[in-house]
Amino acid sequence: MYDVVRYNNGLNTVPLRKFTPVEMDIFWAVCSKMKRKGTEELTFDFDDFQELAKYDRREKDSFYTALKNTWEKMKQLDYSYEDDGYYEDFVLFQRFAIDKDNEKVIIQASERFEFVLNAIGTNFTRFELENLTGLDSSYSKELYRQLMQYRSIETKSGYWAVTVDDFRELLDIPDSYRMSHIDSRVFNTAKKELLNSKDGRPPIFDSLSIEKIKAKKGNKIQRFVIRFKEYEDPNPVPMINFMTGEEI
Repeated sequence: MYDVVRYNNGLNTVPLRKFTPVEMDIFWAVCSKMKRKGTEELTFDFDDFQELAKYDRREKDSFYTALKNTWEKMKQLDYSYEDDGYYEDFVLFQRFAIDKDNEKVIIQASERFEFVLNAIGTNFTRFELENLTGLDSSYSKELYRQLMQYRSIETKSGYWAVTVDDFRELLDIPDSYRMSHIDSRVFNTAKKELLNSKDGRPPIFDSLSIEKIKAKKGNKIQRFVIRFKEYEDPNPVPMINFMTGEEI
């Protein structure tokens, strides 16, 4: 059974700043479990998240600490929306409790975040949680979820055209990183992880290329155009229309 994460594209503007790779896995595992659950208070077993985040269930103490650290960073995430004459900012969750003795996690999404997770219409990002948790680098995880926003259902491919400044912000890349650092620590690592098989699983992408576009004046790189094509899985995860319940 595949676990799929779906959310409104607006969430892609919220960088997971300072999250470790394990904390990212836990966060997206939470989002996967909370979809279509409304704002009701829900209780999950540790096993639900340990399996999704590929965490050894024998390490209860360290997993408990990882859950706490993830929540501390989740509390600092906020979702902002601004339109002409209107601004709104809200937190994602209103309750997150961890019962270590009974190995339970109690979660309640905020009313507005429930909209982001569930009332997505056609403007949504969708990816397999196992693909993301199989990546080791936090930059690879963030790049993967950003690219999935631009994936065509028909061609299983797409491209992301983004300014260098926006790319730095969305992936939380330090200002001190030169272009050579971005190449070696972000792009080269992502290519290695996304284009190669791991643990018996096929690669996530068949192809991944990065085009650097210079500014009209000067020699500075102004934009990236990142093109990708997904691996053609013979047993793809079905796309479900939330309104009709039918596969799309």
